[in-house]
Amino acid sequence: MPRRSPAVVGWAAIGYRTTTYDVPLWVTPNRRSGRWNLAGSGCAQYFCLDPDAPFAEALRHEDLRTEQEATTYRTTLWQARIDEAAVVDYSTFQKAESAGFPPEALVDDDYERCQAEADWLIRHGVAAVLSPSAALPDSMNVTVFGPRVEVSWNTERRLTSQMPVQRLQTSAPPLGLTSRVRYFGEVHVGLEAYLSARRRDS
Repeated sequence: MPRRSPAVVGWAAIGYRTTTYDVPLWVTPNRRSGRWNLAGSGCAQYFCLDPDAPFAEALRHEDLRTEQEATTYRTTLWQARIDEAAVVDYSTFQKAESAGFPPEALVDDDYERCQAEADWLIRHGVAAVLSPSAALPDSMNVTVFGPRVEVSWNTERRLTSQMPVQRLQTSAPPLGLTSRVRYFGEVHVGLEAYLSARRRDS
């Protein structure tokens, strides 16, 4: 049976991301595939809703598991004002499942189902998707679809493609973060708790 069109909400918040290059946003297609995009096919802007989570994502992707390894890695932390009119809320496993999307796909080490879902969402006019962080359980991410142009922090947006951004710092990840990161191949404690509760209730 075909799925219903996605339910969308307006949503605004401060987001954080790290980069190892000098610009914070994509205006051309991403060069690498990610959870919600395929390389060379459109733009996806990845943000986290707390400032530790982008560092956790970097540690996970670089497989830096010790404090000594983490201190050798430096990246730039950016802050963005995100304001989108058509956002799909998969911020919890329950919300994703209620919308017809497999909850385990949100944090799966294989991105294929999320990439296919992103394609479906974009075709239905969705501008962004909220989802649990795969790297830092109990944190949340937002992925914004399409190119965005950096403007200064206090600029009043006149175009939907504009996004106010400012650089916060260039540094190593916070001390102690490696012990909180969920690395590839590890269990996601948030997903396990959700599945356990669902089994108890069934």
